[in-house]
Amino acid sequence: MNILLFVASGMVGDGVVRWLVASPKVGRVVAVSRKPLSVQYPKLETVIEADMFHLQNVDALKDFDACFFCVGASSVGMSEEDYRRLTYDLTVAVARQLVPGSPRMIFEYISGEGTDANSRQKWARVKAETEAAVLNIGFRGANAIRPGFIQPIRGVTSRIRSVSWMYALTAPVYPILQKAFGRWVMSTDLLAAAMLHLADVGTKK
Repeated sequence: MNILLFVASGMVGDGVVRWLVASPKVGRVVAVSRKPLSVQYPKLETVIEADMFHLQNVDALKDFDACFFCVGASSVGMSEEDYRRLTYDLTVAVARQLVPGSPRMIFEYISGEGTDANSRQKWARVKAETEAAVLNIGFRGANAIRPGFIQPIRGVTSRIRSVSWMYALTAPVYPILQKAFGRWVMSTDLLAAAMLHLADVGTKK
C-alpha cells in the first residue's frame, strides 16, 4: 500500500512513520511536514509544506491508498478559537484540498478518547466537529480514531521534557498497562497497525 502521512514534529506522527516503513504491507510512505523529518528511510519521501492551509504541492499528493492525518495540537493554554483553527479548520482544509485528486483514498483522522459533541471540554467538542466533517467530505472512506494513552516505542520521544520522563517511567510497565486497561492504552505501533488495518480491510463502524 502507498500511504500519505501528514505529520507535525510530534510523537504520534514520528511513531507512525517508524512503524509504517517497517511494515511489509507498505510500499511507499510520503510524509507531508512543515520541516524536514529527523529520520530517513528508503521507503520514506518528504514533501515540505510550510502552510498546510494552502498546499503548494497538491499534485504530488495524489493516488494514494490512504491518508493518515497525524497533525494536532494540545488545547492546554490555548483559546477555543485558536484550538479550533489548528484542529477543525486545518484538518478540514487539508481534506478538502486532497479529495479532488484522490476521491478513492481512505482518510484517517486521529481524534482522541473522550471526544463528545456535548462535552463541557472545548477540545472534546472541537474534535467531535472535526470527526463529523472528515467523515462527510467525500472520500471513498474515512475513519476517526480515538486513542487514549499512547506509549511511544522504536526510539520515539516527546519534545516536552516532563512528558518524556513520564513515558520513560511507563515504558517498563507498558505491557501490564495495556493488558489491564485494554483499548485505553496503546503504543505508537498499535496505533499505526490499526490505521493500516482500517485502510486495508475497512470497518462497518
